[in-house]
Amino acid sequence: MKSSKGYLLLESIVSLTLIATLTLTLYSLLIFSIKVSASIEDKVELQQQGLEMSKHIKSLIEKSKGIISVEYDNIESIKEDGIEYKSAKSIKCRYKSDLENSNSSVKNKEISYKYNQKKLFINSLKANNQSDIGGYEIGDYVERMYVSNKDDKFIDVKLRLCKNNEVYETKFKVYIRNFERGI
Repeated sequence: MKSSKGYLLLESIVSLTLIATLTLTLYSLLIFSIKVSASIEDKVELQQQGLEMSKHIKSLIEKSKGIISVEYDNIESIKEDGIEYKSAKSIKCRYKSDLENSNSSVKNKEISYKYNQKKLFINSLKANNQSDIGGYEIGDYVERMYVSNKDDKFIDVKLRLCKNNEVYETKFKVYIRNFERGI
């Protein structure tokens, strides 16, 4: 029998090192792929949420007769493209004209941002313009809602959404088609 003089041990160490290196490389690629996939899914979900929320908000404000009030929270103010946005908690829209009686089935609406839940809701308003119980959710992952209301017939809205360190911002201008000046 021929003496191998340690070559088998050396070959074993080299092959185990190669196998370990390849395994770690493949494992790292797998982890990287999972993180990239999750990041892409989060970005797509935020874009879809932003699109749906902007569609609901545009529809609600366009069909209204004007803005009753915007409740700002004075947390943050930003200026972008010559527009000064202030962070807001709610936008109250007038659907009922001042001439309609209080028994009318038409109710004013509110877009409200709930900080603790990071969600946007649409609520009906009582006769005294306070939120009615209930409402429905129109969006999730909302970090902040910004509003600029310089003109009675236009309102600028900017939404900042955040999920797992992915941030998406959408901004839009809404024209109030059925604008009626309040009495």
